[in-house]
Amino acid sequence: MGEMGTGGSGRQSWKQDPDGVKRAILTAATQIFARQGYASTRIEDIVAQTATSKRMVYYYFGDKEGLYLQVLEAAYTKVRAGEGALRLDHLPPAEALRALVEFTFDHHRSNPDFIRLVMIENVHNAANLKASGLMGRVNAGAIQKLDSICARGQAEGQFRDDITALELHWHISALSFFNVSNQPSFSESFGNALFQPAGQSRIRAQAVDSILRLVLRNPALSATIQHREAPMIDPQLTPFLAAWGAKWAVLPAGASPADRRKRFEVIAAEMRLPTPDDVDCTAEHWVDSKAGPVRVRVFRHSDGSQQAALIYMHGGAWMQGSPETHWDITARIASWNRQTVISVDYALAPEHPYPAAIDQCNAVARWAHANAAMLGIDPARIAVGGDSAGGNLAAALALDLRGSDVPLIAQLLIYPACDFDRDRPSYAENAEAPLLQVKGMDTVNAMYSPDTAQLASNPRIAPLVADSHAGLPPAFIAVAQNDPLRDSGLAYAAALEAAGVPVVLDRGAGLIHGYLRAMEWCEASRTALHRMADWLKAQG
Repeated sequence: MGEMGTGGSGRQSWKQDPDGVKRAILTAATQIFARQGYASTRIEDIVAQTATSKRMVYYYFGDKEGLYLQVLEAAYTKVRAGEGALRLDHLPPAEALRALVEFTFDHHRSNPDFIRLVMIENVHNAANLKASGLMGRVNAGAIQKLDSICARGQAEGQFRDDITALELHWHISALSFFNVSNQPSFSESFGNALFQPAGQSRIRAQAVDSILRLVLRNPALSATIQHREAPMIDPQLTPFLAAWGAKWAVLPAGASPADRRKRFEVIAAEMRLPTPDDVDCTAEHWVDSKAGPVRVRVFRHSDGSQQAALIYMHGGAWMQGSPETHWDITARIASWNRQTVISVDYALAPEHPYPAAIDQCNAVARWAHANAAMLGIDPARIAVGGDSAGGNLAAALALDLRGSDVPLIAQLLIYPACDFDRDRPSYAENAEAPLLQVKGMDTVNAMYSPDTAQLASNPRIAPLVADSHAGLPPAFIAVAQNDPLRDSGLAYAAALEAAGVPVVLDRGAGLIHGYLRAMEWCEASRTALHRMADWLKAQG
């Protein structure tokens, strides 16, 4: 985790981040085994690159053979995880095949150590792979996507019936593997022009064309197959999604919003990360509003000075969630930015539909500004932020407060719902994406706004439909590539920019809706929150 200490001696780091030590050893061992082979590699060579010790290598991996087998497993798992993370089902079969060939070519080109390790195993007749049973564990899904693509292409009459997925896998691997494995000898014989960027671009395109011509009933159609970027889910999200899914699976189908709320609180508590030591999160206040009293929890950095403030609205589809379910986000922003975060426990639908939540958030912002001295915050340095439904509320609150006596310096919108236009491409591309599916959205939206006509007309519900976005505070808008709401956030970023509002857009490549929940597993999630915090800090 980002909070783990990295200074001091190597032994201190072992105690604080054992997984990081194992990764460092595996990384160094991969490079050295690939360069020198198994027999010529000494444990001392690996230790010299990791600032650890032979004892630590033996502790984690048993012996040299155990380390080598884990290196092989990690290398094969990486390519299989990359293939598995490709989302191709929404693409036509030929476009999906093209994307898979491009991925394999690019993966092999950017992972020469993987190729060298496979070459070493082939020299020794795959003796280590046979003895370990490794291939059965990591290669079970090697042709799974190709099977699906072939079946779809043949069912549509586009692919030849006499081509199998296994044969296709061989052809794709042969082209992609040779491009790396024979580069030294090929360059020595014929020069290295093919291995310069322009040459690689041509070879890559020709590899794709070769596979398509092999498979298509009408090979002439190869030139008409479009290149379309295939969405990919960051493989580091896989263990998070497994843990998340298992925890929600105990809830019966058709559970009520009240039951979902209770379960969400339990899951969030079980998965909560350690709170940074420099954050006090014990203070709570009740704020009066025309929608009834609303609780806030204050996350405050311990330095005691007058601090910038962020009023934060949690996600949860307007019907679940609380300051406690989003503790990891607010506590880290408070710690990293040495500021105060006021997390709002706004009223939830369907018991409290629109406008209860936005009215309560409005009251909290005005209360925070009026009570800045008591809270230890600077009334001239207040920002709003939130994720998902909370991002929607943050954007609506910025509109509410525009031109008022509560000036805002920034708005942080994390995978926000800015409108409800289901015709946007991201809804079709990500209909079955993890954590948030399109199915059921209409029901949830109607819980928040029973007058569903307002979903397309009321800017306090759909901030994108406001007549003007001029004069709003600077915005950081974080979307996720694999999220139905992605294009709603992109459209809001475009609307703000068109109105002259400074916007920083984070596109969340490889990420999913709700990715900040995966900070324990996914480096991209942690670094994304760091970018948000850094931007907030720079605003004042």
